Amino acid sequence: MPRFSIYTDPKKLSVFIHRFWDAITLIEDRSEAIAFLKDLLTPTEVRMLAKRLQIADMLAKGYKYEDIKNHVRVTVQTISHVNNKLNYGDYGLIKILQKLEKIDNSRQDRLEGKRSIFSQPPGLGRAASNLAALGLAKVISHHKKISSIKSSRKKL
Repeated sequence: MPRFSIYTDPKKLSVFIHRFWDAITLIEDRSEAIAFLKDLLTPTEVRMLAKRLQIADMLAKGYKYEDIKNHVRVTVQTISHVNNKLNYGDYGLIKILQKLEKIDNSRQDRLEGKRSIFSQPPGLGRAASNLAALGLAKVISHHKKISSIKSSRKKL
């Protein structure tokens, strides 16, 4: 992301950031999100954020750093940063990955011509996504362990 001025008053910057979070929570649907983010971000910033999300998804699915580096075309440092956020962050990235997994499953069901995910047995696409969900479950489990360690340290 581009650098910002270090001369911004911290109190003002805090107000700016809170207002940004408020703006994000006001987005109601995909088309509104696209319009807002296209107006706010440069194409390069959109690509950078999209790559970070892809990195998180691939890490959750168990891909190796080298595979991610070659597929997404990023540095090991970027992968490491996203991995740290995934494992030690505030759980927000994991929640979004879980929601995206549901969307991906729904799209796969439509491609396979399924009427309902409950009425037919899983196909090949579903089996692959179930394996990915297992990887995400491991990340969630790890994140919960880290959170409990953090909370126990705060008590001390």
